[in-house]
This record gives sequence, C-alpha cells and structure tokens, in this order.
Amino acid sequence: MGAGSAAAQSAAVPEPFAPLPTQPAETLPRFSPASEPLARVPLYPEEASAAATRVAVTGATGYVAGNVVARLLAAGHIVHATVRDPSNEAAASPLKSLPGAAERLKLFKADLLAEGSFDAAVSGCEYVLHTASPFNIKVPPSQSRALLIDPAVKGVENVLAAVERSPSVKRVVLTSSIAAVVLSTPEQSRPGTHHYDESSWNTVASESIIPYACSKTLAEKRAWELCELQSRWSLVTICPGLVLGPPVSSRSDSESIGLVIRMMRGELWPASPWAGLNFVDVRDVAAAHTLAMSHPKAEGRYILSSCDAMLHDLPGAVSRLYPGGKLAPPLFFLPRWLVWLVAPLAGLPRDVVQFSIGFRAVMDTSKVQNQLGLRFVAPALTLRDMIEDLAARGLIAHPKPAVAAHVLAAAKQQQEEQQRQ
Repeated sequence: MGAGSAAAQSAAVPEPFAPLPTQPAETLPRFSPASEPLARVPLYPEEASAAATRVAVTGATGYVAGNVVARLLAAGHIVHATVRDPSNEAAASPLKSLPGAAERLKLFKADLLAEGSFDAAVSGCEYVLHTASPFNIKVPPSQSRALLIDPAVKGVENVLAAVERSPSVKRVVLTSSIAAVVLSTPEQSRPGTHHYDESSWNTVASESIIPYACSKTLAEKRAWELCELQSRWSLVTICPGLVLGPPVSSRSDSESIGLVIRMMRGELWPASPWAGLNFVDVRDVAAAHTLAMSHPKAEGRYILSSCDAMLHDLPGAVSRLYPGGKLAPPLFFLPRWLVWLVAPLAGLPRDVVQFSIGFRAVMDTSKVQNQLGLRFVAPALTLRDMIEDLAARGLIAHPKPAVAAHVLAAAKQQQEEQQRQ
C-alpha cells in the first residue's frame, strides 16, 4: 500500500473550491436528532439482511461508536461493548437507552493499555469493530508517546491479541483516519491542493510532528502487519475525515464537537485561516463500519469524506442555513505567518499550523461508494442536524431561535405521524 498513485497528485496553485451547497434550515428534510440515529441513514440492505451474530465494539461511549452500536442493535446483533468504566451511568446511559439494548447489549470493562482486558468482550464474537483510540491534536511532543502513540498502537496490539485468542472472529474493522492518508509525498508536505486515495500513507508525521497523525498511521500499519501474520481473520480499515453530526454519546469532549462550539461562539470571525476541511457525517461513518463488517466485497482501506470543504466556509455555510441569524462568515483570511506566530496562545501546536494552514486535501471516495454502496449525507444536513442537536442539549446558543422552534416542531409532528401509522 504505497504512496503516489495517479490519483494522489498535487497542485502548487490552490484550486478553486465550491462553497458548501446550503439552503435555509427550515426548507431541508426534517431534523434527525441523535435520539433517532437511523432516521437520517437507515440500514442498508446488506446490513438488514446479514445474519444476526455477536459483535464486539471497542470504545463504545465514543463519538463514532455510539452510532455503530445503534446500527448493530437495529440489525438484530448481540453487541459486546467495551467501556473504561461500566458503572459510569452518565457515559453508559445513552447506549443503554438505544432500542434493543436491554436485550442484546452487554458492557465490558477494558483498557487500551491493559493486556488481556479485551479477551472477555471479544470471546465468541464473529466480528470486532475497534473504534477506541485517543483523538487530541493539542498534545505536546513531550507527552505524545504516553497520551497518543502508546494507547493507539498498544490498543491495536491488545485488541488483535484478543482476536487471536478467540477462534470465532472472522473480520476486524479498524477506525483509522485521513490523518494516516495525507502528507504522503514530499510535494504534499508543502502548501497547496493535494489529491489522495487509499494508496496514500502519511510519511511526515512523527512523535514530534503532528503526533496525533503519527498515532493513527502507526496504529493502522501495525494492524496490517499483524493481519498479514495469519489467515483466519480479515482486516478492513475506515479512514474518515473530521466526523460531524449529532452524537449518540453524552460526551462533549470530542475535537469535532469542540470545533463546532468554538465556531458557534464566533471564534472564526472576523477572520479565519485558509485551510482545507474534509468532513463526514457520523452516521455515514457508522454505516461504513457495519457495511465493512459483513459486506462480501469489503477489503482494504476506505476513505470517508462527504466534501472537500474549507474551514472558513463552515461558518459561511451555517450563516446560509440560518440567514439573518447570529453567525456571520469570516471577512478575510488570517495570514499563515500570523497563525503560526499566535498558535501557542490559542493552544495550537505550530507543527499543526505548518502542515494544515495553506493546505487543502481532495479525497477520492469512489472506492467506498462503488464497493460498499455508501451514499454520503449532504453536508448541509450534517451541519443542520448537529447544530439543532447541540442547541437542544444546551451546548451552544442557537443561531436563530425562531428557526429552532420551527424545526423541532416539524420533527415532532412527523415522529408522531409515524407512530400513529
């Protein structure tokens, strides 16, 4: 899986980009809250027709895993979900409240760094979906080994050791990231617009340079190394961009939610850096995991990105969703040198600035669409659903409260109509 295929090209001069297509929020299809994780992305035929079995999901209280568990339960599977503390009701209650959880969800305590701690959860399972891994771009190099790299790599080793000890496992699906894909050639380590596909691997990241990307790259490569040592189980890896959308989990500490909260506070106004932003709906990421689990054509890596957007267009898209609301698009770009200079004051490592500001990634997602039949949720729906959900939870101030009332009323009315049918 080397870098440099025909699709992984670069452009020294930034290519023009199209603003995210959006329209007023109240004219979009009805709001789908986190409490209805399958309303926006129903089960695909391959998911619905798969024979019910036993599936282990690691990191079940995480952003992606909550939606994965919801889909597995909806498809009739028995789910072994690992969490750090099963007695933590605040973290576990969203999972326990999912349809089918009372009958077919079992929680197991596990720790990425503890050898043997995944054995009980994996035992007897046909599939293992390993989503647990730390996500923090602000870890200093001095702590990157302990906080990012060791948990990611040793977590893979410990989960796959449990797989080796459980002869029932046929396939493992690993959550990786486009962080393990970008910066794959010397040309792509310089500012510009760069094109990537599944053959691309990050060659820049290290323990001291973008350590989060290093942790994802090393963990995925280690998984492939261990997979190649045997022939009983297969491996599929999912490489999503920034994951957005309404979270099933009650946790609000994810980088994704943090970005939206900062944006809604106006922190990208009046100026924003020139930086690419590839994002994807959390419900699509969950569907990709469950499709990769049992789809007969699933193999190798899959990049997930619903759009090749720009950071400054994110508040712009929200302002178009809620015209006349409280959020305005940035008026101008922050120079790269200025972002680099003030980055430490904002808690942003300079290596992240060096390899993100002035960069735009264009992702080839044809493989996941052609092989697994995945169809991405429109970015406008992802943003609208996430904003409405976070506002209803009190995590952000709604950009236009009058619209919130309209959207929520329409969603409630349609839900009541469906219940009467």
